[in-house]
Amino acid sequence: MPSLPDLPTELLLEMVKHYPELYLDFDARIHGVASEQFDGNDALRALSQTCRTLRRIFVPVLWAGVHACFTQRNNPEKNRERHAQMLERRMIGIQKTRHAMCYIRSLSVSLAGVNMTNWQPMAEFVRVLGVLPQLQHLTIVLVFNEIVPVLSTACQGKVFPSILSLGVDNDNLEMILPCFPNIKTLTFYPGSGCLPILRALKGSCEHVHTLNNLILFAYNIECIRDSIPNVSRISVQQFALELLRLLENMDNLSDLRIRYREPLRVHVVHGKPLPLLEEVVATAKRVLLTSKATGRKELHIQEFTGDILRKETLIIVGEST
Repeated sequence: MPSLPDLPTELLLEMVKHYPELYLDFDARIHGVASEQFDGNDALRALSQTCRTLRRIFVPVLWAGVHACFTQRNNPEKNRERHAQMLERRMIGIQKTRHAMCYIRSLSVSLAGVNMTNWQPMAEFVRVLGVLPQLQHLTIVLVFNEIVPVLSTACQGKVFPSILSLGVDNDNLEMILPCFPNIKTLTFYPGSGCLPILRALKGSCEHVHTLNNLILFAYNIECIRDSIPNVSRISVQQFALELLRLLENMDNLSDLRIRYREPLRVHVVHGKPLPLLEEVVATAKRVLLTSKATGRKELHIQEFTGDILRKETLIIVGEST
């Protein structure tokens, strides 16, 4: 009976194209990701160890995304020292696995265990950034303020031109933005107020066109208009309608993504009940209609119950409406 390795290489490669990526909700901290979301990587690891044919095909997929962070299945009871040890082992392991370096396109790390007396894991992390030629997506979470100056010093004078997407949860990381001059997508994780980083983009990362999980405040929007007026894609969640209206008359906004959670009666924003979905859609449409961008404009509405995505709707706004 034919087995998996007997299938044509073209078919195996086609299967890989449809293999689901490890899903990391952009507004969730990485260390809280459910362990089930890593089961796919376990399957890939097993396949890549089966035979030479499958190794050649599945190893690049397995190494495409590397995560040096604890999850619900391997968290050592919030032991920060263990966190740092894990990060250091993982970073040294990458440097020793030279055949896999060219496959790594996404790197997510938690610096939770790093402190002023135990900074070596962070140094190994910075060293890894310099040896990954294909790295495009970088996420850094749980960087405590006391270690930010050390991280900034470690990155001083270094440039990582291949990185196009950056995710952070600490505003003080604005100090390392010059190391990533080519980023086009910026994701804000819980803990970031956005403003210091948005200010730092001016003059260093003006190619940014996508902002994920933006916090809607007047000073944030003013800073975007001044620092990165070419932003064309913005995603937001849970807000008062008057804050959403701050996005009206943007220069290039053509894609607005809203993560909507059905409000409970006890939920309020700035003393007011959360808006209904119909109100959100109407206001978001107006935001896109007032944008100076030309061509097709898209409104994406993601409806959640708790943390479960129930429905996603695409609404074309403008020329086709």
